[in-house]
Amino acid sequence: MRSLAALLVPLFLVLTLAVVSVPVASAAVAGVPPTSAPWVPISNSNIKDKLYRQVANFSLMIHALVFREYLDLVEVVSGSVQVAGVGNNYSLLLRAADRNATVGRYQTVVWGVPGSRDWNWMVISFRRVAGN
Repeated sequence: MRSLAALLVPLFLVLTLAVVSVPVASAAVAGVPPTSAPWVPISNSNIKDKLYRQVANFSLMIHALVFREYLDLVEVVSGSVQVAGVGNNYSLLLRAADRNATVGRYQTVVWGVPGSRDWNWMVISFRRVAGN
């Protein structure tokens, strides 16, 4: 007889994959409100804030759960924020290292409501970009 955890993990991965694979253009379908607000750049002095590292680490954690590619955050390079309903979209350019310590650049878009336990954070997109 399989344990409850063994039954729930595949379900969680399928649900997470559905969230990760939603393109930005159809984000409203996944429960993320449509946006009409402009993207506001995050200043260089604020990009080191704990919030942006947490958002980046969340994105890397979901990526690891779905694709079994484990990455460690090196730094958040730049980003921008867009108001989206009750939360925000966070577009972050980050540097992360794989298990071989090879550093690459990744672009991620995450939707969430900082400080709220009522809303689930969602990774809208995650992709590797050129450079390191």
